[in-house]
Amino acid sequence: MNNKIIVTVLILFTAAYCEAAQLEKLTSSLRVWLNNQQRVPEHFSIKNGALVANKSLFSGGEIHFKEKGNTCISYAPHRYFDKHTLQIAKALFSECQVLLTNTKHRNSRDADGKIIDFSKYKNSSSNAFILAYSSSVKSFSIYQIHGFAKEKRTTEQGRKADIILSEGHVFASKRTLDIAQCLINKLGINALVYGRDVHELGGTHNVLNSLAPVNSQFFHIELSRELREQLIINNQLLKQFSLCLTS
Repeated sequence: MNNKIIVTVLILFTAAYCEAAQLEKLTSSLRVWLNNQQRVPEHFSIKNGALVANKSLFSGGEIHFKEKGNTCISYAPHRYFDKHTLQIAKALFSECQVLLTNTKHRNSRDADGKIIDFSKYKNSSSNAFILAYSSSVKSFSIYQIHGFAKEKRTTEQGRKADIILSEGHVFASKRTLDIAQCLINKLGINALVYGRDVHELGGTHNVLNSLAPVNSQFFHIELSRELREQLIINNQLLKQFSLCLTS
């Protein structure tokens, strides 16, 4: 191995080590906050009852937590890009203890030039909170809400879908199959399961595929634009959507 290769390896190792250390520090501070919410973590302020990242935290992010509710996380990682997903995630938060969302556009960059897309960006406040939360509950679910346009899909199945559900890979658990069936029965929509009914928008490159704690179950939920528009004007439909996910 020549000197150039050695230097490159050392640089990559150092960068990975620093990133891991930063994530662990942020996770630790959020773990303390979960135990004592009077101790506001560094880089955050309390606004309307939520933890909101200050400018000093490159990733940004907003964290809502309440003591009561199902042990689940409602998560809108692209609030500015996937229209209405934050409003839908807020409705789901009525069933869950946690709501996570971004405060910077998905195409923003950090100090190292990395794109701050919360579905792919490892060193984020959302990931840190998920790791912190995992140590406070026995088990939990993560419902990550996305949006898609039917006309941009590359397959006939994708163009006909109202929802595409996955767990970030091609194998669906019984829980995912049950959620899809509930959505079909209760909402009368075309809910497809990635790997079984459709082979696009499966969240296979999502950071939570590798980062989600072992006591969690990650659900990647893609909603068509048409369905998002229906959900935000129909409270009964939105409530039933939330119940299908969490019941």
